[in-house]
Amino acid sequence: MSETTTQESTQTSGGCGCGGCGCGGGQASASEGLQIVAPGPEQVQVGDLDVRGLPREERHAKIFGAFGELAPGESFVLANDHDPVPLRAKLETVHLGELGWEYLAQGPEVWRVQISKVTCC
Repeated sequence: MSETTTQESTQTSGGCGCGGCGCGGGQASASEGLQIVAPGPEQVQVGDLDVRGLPREERHAKIFGAFGELAPGESFVLANDHDPVPLRAKLETVHLGELGWEYLAQGPEVWRVQISKVTCC
């Protein structure tokens, strides 16, 4: 078989050179078969302060520390395994007028809350 015949055979047999594996080699662009799926609001995401694996007695200290490091206008997302209502009450008491609280997901397995430090007055 000549070099020209070999190249033609490879190009017409599916593009990948395997001879018909069904991969569609070369018939569609690589991006046509990909589907980009954004994580849903109930999924823990990179950058979240995920306290689900921490012992309960360490959670509030970690969260209060993160809140204390925020400048006005900054926020973080808390990921928890239950609705953090007692935490919110405690934060509101200690940081009166500074707390922003927005639920991004409300269970049943993961609660995600965007906690922000708002400018006071």
